[in-house]
Amino acid sequence: MYQSEFKDALERTKKFGLHVDHVEFSSARLLTSDLQQKFPYMLRDAVGEIGVEELVGECLSIHHRLLEVLEKIIGGKCYFTIGYVETDRKMFYQSESDLKKLMETGISNPSLNIHAWITLPTMEIIDVSLPTSYAVLNNIKDGLGSIIASHADELKGGMKYRPMVIGEDYLRKIGALID
Repeated sequence: MYQSEFKDALERTKKFGLHVDHVEFSSARLLTSDLQQKFPYMLRDAVGEIGVEELVGECLSIHHRLLEVLEKIIGGKCYFTIGYVETDRKMFYQSESDLKKLMETGISNPSLNIHAWITLPTMEIIDVSLPTSYAVLNNIKDGLGSIIASHADELKGGMKYRPMVIGEDYLRKIGALID
């Protein structure tokens, strides 16, 4: 199911006139326990030592900086993915028209209601910010410092990641990334 939504997001990204890398889908699994043990060090090396508070609301920056590091580790292309997350409600929801309008107007507030994560060619996802953000915003200790690293179709508790736009070109277009 996620792969189908990912393909839709690729088409939407093209329709927005944004650059889209060619995607080579793979059924192999890349998120081995060895790789997952490297995540804390990978995060530290990519973004430095960061506190819990810094993870909240920094998903765009953190995942953008992790992309290249993760590509080196897996030896292949990974995809910066913008979208929303569904549990019992939609978190960070932006419709296609909302995303398109943001491209036209650009960002006017540093606090965007938008979410990003990394998708591997295997449709496994890595999200280093959502568990901590959720824990902080809901004043709970469970989840602080956690990372979601799983095949998108195998998430627990009814959680679903909904990709809307693929690639960093969207960040450039809205003014959130300046090269």
